[in-house]
Amino acid sequence: MNTHIDALPKERIIEKSRLAISKWSSTHLSRYLELLAEKFFNLADKSDNNESQTRYFQVRDEIINQQAHIEQVFSQQLSQAFKNYQNLRPTNSAINISEQPAEQEQTLSLVDNDDLEEALAIKTMTLKASSDCSAGIYALNQRLAALRGGSKMSDYDNPIAPGVFAEALQSAIKDLLLDTQSRLIVYKMFDSLFMRKLDSLYKLLNQHFEARGLLPHLNYETHKSPSDLLPEELKGLESQPSLDHQIDLFKSIQQLQQLFPIPAIPAGQAITVDQLIHSIQALQHNAAGELSHIKNPQQLQAGYPQQLRQQAEQDAKKTAEIDTHIIEIVGLLFEYMLNDEKLPDSVKTLLSYLHTPFLKVAVVDKEFFNHPQHPARQLLNNLVASGERWVEPNSKHKSEVFLQIKTVVERILNDFDNDIRLFSELAFEFNRYIRQHARRIRLTEERAMQAAKGENKLKEIRLKVDAFIRKKVGQVKLPDFVSALLFEPWSNYMAFNLLRFGSRSGQWQHAATMVDDILWFVQIIQYSTQPEKNLRFNELLESLPSALQQGFDTVGYDSSQGQQIIDKLLHLHEQQRHNLEPASNTDASATEAEIQPEVIDAHIDEVDINQSIEAETKGDDIVQQLKKTEFGTWFVFDANSDQAQHVKLAWSNTTTLHFMFVNRMGQQIAVKSGQELAQAMRAGEIKILGKEEDKPFFEKALERILKQIQHKQK
Repeated sequence: MNTHIDALPKERIIEKSRLAISKWSSTHLSRYLELLAEKFFNLADKSDNNESQTRYFQVRDEIINQQAHIEQVFSQQLSQAFKNYQNLRPTNSAINISEQPAEQEQTLSLVDNDDLEEALAIKTMTLKASSDCSAGIYALNQRLAALRGGSKMSDYDNPIAPGVFAEALQSAIKDLLLDTQSRLIVYKMFDSLFMRKLDSLYKLLNQHFEARGLLPHLNYETHKSPSDLLPEELKGLESQPSLDHQIDLFKSIQQLQQLFPIPAIPAGQAITVDQLIHSIQALQHNAAGELSHIKNPQQLQAGYPQQLRQQAEQDAKKTAEIDTHIIEIVGLLFEYMLNDEKLPDSVKTLLSYLHTPFLKVAVVDKEFFNHPQHPARQLLNNLVASGERWVEPNSKHKSEVFLQIKTVVERILNDFDNDIRLFSELAFEFNRYIRQHARRIRLTEERAMQAAKGENKLKEIRLKVDAFIRKKVGQVKLPDFVSALLFEPWSNYMAFNLLRFGSRSGQWQHAATMVDDILWFVQIIQYSTQPEKNLRFNELLESLPSALQQGFDTVGYDSSQGQQIIDKLLHLHEQQRHNLEPASNTDASATEAEIQPEVIDAHIDEVDINQSIEAETKGDDIVQQLKKTEFGTWFVFDANSDQAQHVKLAWSNTTTLHFMFVNRMGQQIAVKSGQELAQAMRAGEIKILGKEEDKPFFEKALERILKQIQHKQK
C-alpha cells in the first residue's frame, strides 16, 4: 500500500511536468512559426529574381496554411517522447557524430544529398543545444531517472532533450512542400528562436523538481573539470600514462641539473622575490599593450616577445630566493615551442608572449612543475594543441581559433596577478569553445567524407561498367565513333541505371542489352554485303535511334553530338558498302545465312575491377604505402613552394585508389588517385608529415629538455 502511495505523487509530478512543457512548447512554437513566415516574406521581398520571389512566397503560404498541422504533429511527438520515457524506451535518435564508428558506412545514392543536408542540420543544432545546456540536461537526467525508478538515463532517454525537439520539428514539417534551401532556413530559424531558449526551460524544470524535494542538493559543476570539456581530438592530452611520464621526466631533469653549479649573484645586484614579481608584472603589462594593437597574424613580430623573455630571465636570475634551474626550464619550454615545426609561426609568436606570466607562475607556485594537471599547464597544452590542429600555417586570413587563442593570451597578460585560479577559468572557457569548434569541424568533415564516398561510389560503378563493356567488345574492331558512343555517353547512362536501380532492374537490363544490339548491328554491317535482308537488322534500324536518344537525354548528353552519333550509326551500312569492292556475281545467299555476329556473354555482378587496378600498381612501393596510410595522417601539398598547404587524409578507398583530403576546417581540398599522389611524392611536391600526436606540449618539451641536458653533460 505504501508503495502505491509513494508512486502516485511521482506520476502526478511527471504529468504536471508534461503539461507545463507542452504549454511552454506550444507558446514558443507558435511565435517561431509567425516569425518564420515573416522571414520568408522578407526574403521574397528582397529577392532579385522572380523565381526566388515566387518560391519564397509559396513557402510562406505553405507555413501559414499548415501551421495547425505543424503544431499538432509537434505536440504529438513530445507526448510520444514522454510515453517512451515512462516505458523505458529511447526518446530520440539524434546521435553525436563523434560517437559513431569511423568505419561506419552509410547507404549512398544519387538522390540522398537533400536527406544528408537535413540530417546534418538536425545534428548541428542538437549538438549545440546539448553543449550550451549541458548543466541543466545533466541535472534533469538525474532527476528524471529518480522519478522513473532510478535506472540510469542519458540524453537519448530524456523526453525533453534537445534531440526530441529537433526531431519533433522534422516530423512536423516532413510533408510540407519545401525545397532543400527553404527547409534548411526553417531549421536555422528553429535553432535561433526555439532551441536557444531551452536552457531557460531546463532551469525552470530543475527549480520545479528541487521545490518538490527531488535531489535538491544536486550540483552539476562539481562533476566537471576543464578536461571534461575537451573535444575527443584532445582527450589524449590528459591520459594517465602521459601524466606519470611528465612527473618522471621532471625528476630526471632536476637530478641532472644538480650536477651543474649555479653562478653566484654579483654583490649589489640581488633583488627580492617581491621586486622580481613587480618587474615581471611591468613587463607583462607592456606586452599586453603591445599585443592589443595587433589585429591580424601578419602584424606579429617575433623579436618583441623575445626581448621580454630575455629581460625577465635576467631579472629572475638576480634573486637568490629562486632556483635558477627553474628559470632555465621555463626558458627552454618556450624555446622548444619556437622550434616546433607543427605549430604555425603566427601561433608560436603569439604564445611566446606568455613566457613572462608563466615565469611568474613558476615563481609564485612551487607546484607548477610537480603537478602535470596544474591549470596553467593544462591551458598551455590545449592552446598549443589547438594551434597545431586548427590554425592554418602561413594563413593570410583571420582564424577563429587564432583569435580565440589571442583572447586568452590577452586575458592572461591583462588580468594575471598572482591568482592561479584565472588559468582554471580561462581553461573552462577555452575548452568549451574548442569543443564546439571541433564539433563543427567534424560535421564539415563528415559532409565532405560522405560526398567523397558518393563520388567514389559512382567512380567505382563507372569502372565496373567500362570493364563490362570492354569484355563485351572483346576483339571486335569498332569504328571510332561507335567506341566513343559506348565508352562515353552510353557508359554514363549504364552507370546511372546501375547505381540508381541495381543490376537486376529492368532499366539496367535494357541499357546492357543495348550494348549487345549495337555490337550486333555493327558486326552484321561489317560481315554482310546485304544486311538489309536480315530481319533483326531492320528492327534495330527502327528502334536504336529512340533508345539511344532516351539514354542521351537521361544523362544530359549534348543533343547535337548525340544526333550526329545516331546519324552515323544509321548510315554506317551505306558507308560500308561504298568502301567495299563491287560484290561478285556468285550466289551469296548461303554465305549470308551463315553470318552470326559474335555476342559475348557477360554479367555485371561478376566484373571485378580490383584485379586490374592491383595489377597496374603492384610494383609501385609508394602506392602500396599509401594504401596502408591511416586516416588522420597529415600531408603537405606544394611542398616546394611558398604556397605549401597542410592537408589531412580524411578518407580513402583502397580498391579504386582514391584519397580525399581536408584542410584544418574540415573542408574538402582534393580527391587524388593513388597514381597521382605517388607521382607527386616522387617529385617532392607532396610529403607525408604523419599523424597528430596525442602527447601534450609539456611532455614533448620536457623530453626535449632532458635530451638537451643529457647532451650538455657529455
